[in-house]
Amino acid sequence: MPFLHLAIEFPRSTVQRGPIETNTSVHSPESQSRIVGSTVGRVRRLSGFQKHHHVPEAHSDAAQNFVRKAGHPDVKSAADTLYSDIRSLFGYRRREFNYSCEDGFAWIKTPDFDLQIKVDQCPEDPKNYTMTTEIVALHTQSIAADERLHHCFTYHCDQLIVDFASPIQVDDKIDILEDIPELAEALSYEPDGSAFELKLPKLDLLIQVDESSMAFKLLTLRDLGKLLHHSQKALDILASAQFGLRLQQ
Repeated sequence: MPFLHLAIEFPRSTVQRGPIETNTSVHSPESQSRIVGSTVGRVRRLSGFQKHHHVPEAHSDAAQNFVRKAGHPDVKSAADTLYSDIRSLFGYRRREFNYSCEDGFAWIKTPDFDLQIKVDQCPEDPKNYTMTTEIVALHTQSIAADERLHHCFTYHCDQLIVDFASPIQVDDKIDILEDIPELAEALSYEPDGSAFELKLPKLDLLIQVDESSMAFKLLTLRDLGKLLHHSQKALDILASAQFGLRLQQ
């Protein structure tokens, strides 16, 4: 079961109500939460980039495939290091792992969680790459609070992202928050009402919301355990503020 089944119920949403739970399948439409971290760099810095290669000038399928090929050694190096760290911290046996790495994409499946590492052409700049580490599933309730998980991924992952089951009316959420003085002070948003941010210094938390997702990130130093704990507190605050938010069973 993937982790932190944070299904969120907003008005006009079909998501059901209930307490926090782990997800049942990473491929299920109900899988909505993930722990993510990414780094950006120049394509020419990738280990597989050769002197005779040319840096992509635009986005295309061919450029994407090139970046994945050039970045494959970097993905494999990162995946091999995480594999070793996970084995050391959790004591898994070889047969308990499912590991694969090819074409700039690595997948590691363990008894407690699944993760992937991938390299892609950066959407904002065709000359850059983005390498992403993503915990896409937690299989037990307790693993989200496990210090071994926090220790292993604190410096790899710095965001909790909840993908909504269906698009939300962002401007409606802004109106609700502006009617609550304590939250209105922490609120900023796009002029067209397409996205907003909540900056909560007491929780050391930045929340970014658009019609498709809600992202949580610490304002200060990385700390995965703190991020998960404070994100839950923020969800509770929004729920108590009648934000139309519930956690799904």
